[in-house]
Amino acid sequence: MNGTRHREVGEYLRRLQRSMGDLPAQRRDEILAEIEEHISEDLAERPAATDADVRNVLERVGDPGDIAAEARERFGIKPARRSWTDPAAVILLLIGGFTIIGWFVGVVLLWISDAWNTRDKIIGTLVVPGGLAGALGVGLASSVILAVLVVIAPIATAVYLSLRLRQARLASLIEGEEQ
Repeated sequence: MNGTRHREVGEYLRRLQRSMGDLPAQRRDEILAEIEEHISEDLAERPAATDADVRNVLERVGDPGDIAAEARERFGIKPARRSWTDPAAVILLLIGGFTIIGWFVGVVLLWISDAWNTRDKIIGTLVVPGGLAGALGVGLASSVILAVLVVIAPIATAVYLSLRLRQARLASLIEGEEQ
């Protein structure tokens, strides 16, 4: 049986992938492929590998959190810090435009955070600047259909950023549990 067809191997590789979520995609894919190949080679030496054999091979490969930490160190990537400013950025981007300066503070909090990548930050900044206040201003000056679309855009952006923040937090929680 192929090493990657064992349930434990699949779970191990998923944990490893989640632990390396903050690594560049190409590096992450290279490491995953290397580890998967190493596991497959070890299990190929045991044609009738039992669940115990699989667990032993995975233990020898190492803890996914440790592998991810070593990769971060090798590539000079610091683990993402999480703070109260991350959800505050999402809230201010959405409703901060009503206080004029609130949306600008949200943009600053977005860009100083390491919870999002550059693409996420550009989306958060450029999709309807001013959040709901900006959207309502544009919407009042145009047709009803455009108004609805423009109001949905900042809400969709806030949901998108919230989901990305949740993914980043889950990855750091998983990594923390494994250490």
